[in-house]
Amino acid sequence: MDNSQIAFIKQRAREHLLSFCVYSDKFFEINKHHEIIADALQRFMEGKTKKLILQTPPRSWKSRLICEAIAWAFWNVENTDIIYTWHSISLLESFSRNIRDRVASPEYRSIFKDTVKWDNWAVWAWSMTNNNQLMIYWVGWGITGKGWHRLIIDDPYATRQDAESDTIRKRVEDWYDSTFLSRRHNSEAWICLIMQRWREDDLVWYILEKEKDWEIVKIPAISDDWESFWDSRFPIPFLEEMRTNIGDYFFSSQYQQEPFVESWGDFKRDYFRYEEMGNIQGLIPRMKIVSFLDPAISTKQEWDFSALVTVWHDLQSNLRYVLEVKQIKAVPNEIIDEVFDTARYWKNKGQSYKMGIEVVQYQKMLALAIRDEMRKRDFHFTMEEVNPRGEKEARVRSILQPLYSSQSIIHVRWDKINELELELLKFPNGKHDDIIDSLSSACSIMQSSNLSSTYRTTVRNANNLI
Repeated sequence: MDNSQIAFIKQRAREHLLSFCVYSDKFFEINKHHEIIADALQRFMEGKTKKLILQTPPRSWKSRLICEAIAWAFWNVENTDIIYTWHSISLLESFSRNIRDRVASPEYRSIFKDTVKWDNWAVWAWSMTNNNQLMIYWVGWGITGKGWHRLIIDDPYATRQDAESDTIRKRVEDWYDSTFLSRRHNSEAWICLIMQRWREDDLVWYILEKEKDWEIVKIPAISDDWESFWDSRFPIPFLEEMRTNIGDYFFSSQYQQEPFVESWGDFKRDYFRYEEMGNIQGLIPRMKIVSFLDPAISTKQEWDFSALVTVWHDLQSNLRYVLEVKQIKAVPNEIIDEVFDTARYWKNKGQSYKMGIEVVQYQKMLALAIRDEMRKRDFHFTMEEVNPRGEKEARVRSILQPLYSSQSIIHVRWDKINELELELLKFPNGKHDDIIDSLSSACSIMQSSNLSSTYRTTVRNANNLI
């Protein structure tokens, strides 16, 4: 590498945080989420973002990036007092030494002119030769006589138990209000809160309830496109195993950054009843079976998830059993194949079988295509086209909430049952509700051939089995 190339690399390291990370740490592994975090932290350090919330999964290297960001900012941002806070006293000491060692390293000294003031070095507070200063504090400590230009709050809760404690959450909120907000040097003092979410009413929620002018950067472990945030270290099978081990409630909060409080929703975890498939095999012949498809069909090139739910109705006990939940992200031809696979499997299992399908706008074309495929494949089943009326929330509440609160619905253990339960627990505030909308439609079809005014139904097959 010649001198011009070396000079270019050093100049990039001075100007760009992520380039600095790679230059100063040969073991630094760049992933797409690191680019997002580094960009957000650089804008924060440069004063372009006044209030920043970073939500990341565990083990995303967020604290490592903060360490690099502080070292980088010590040269790039003049006359800056930085306060860094964490939940662990012992880890704070290690963090402070890591930053000190970084700014005192030959790699740092080769591109930046300033370094540590060794005559003013203490683990809890130390200065640079350009008078920039780092102070570190444990969450809960007072800061008498100290002020700041940049405040970084990193993981204010030590454990899940802390986040679940009303007392500790209130203590953290009071500490944030009384200790830090009153210690800003001036109106140009910026705040960064970086943490994994624990529950809906954690510190992120508390802050956003009072102030709306925050930039929020959220990195879920699994994206909407079903991609891992860091595939080389945390592939999708590993994350799915983690979801199984810790449960959907905590995985949604800590890994997906989508927490919720059960008590705020219409459905409670206590409503859920479970049964193993082997225990109900003998009941299947007396059951009505309904599958319902809510197809994600549009004119867009990319397709959203379609929801296909299969429900059994025990005519003797009047219980409903949710067996199969499918989320299908596919083009129409592949959705049709899933419909026929489902119908072929269940058609002759119970007393009767029917497939329901929502038909709104472009979804109508899919229903027509399925009927055409019945002739082509010489395989026929009863299909009911449903055009829902009214708001989705009202339909779900009127149909599903009474069934669940009376424990008249049983979940047969199945992988995607977890996705259904997560939608139920988050309803009506969740991001997704297609599965429960399909379930409510299936249960509505089961109740009567003459549906309530909630639906306008066209039965295209005269052979009404249900």
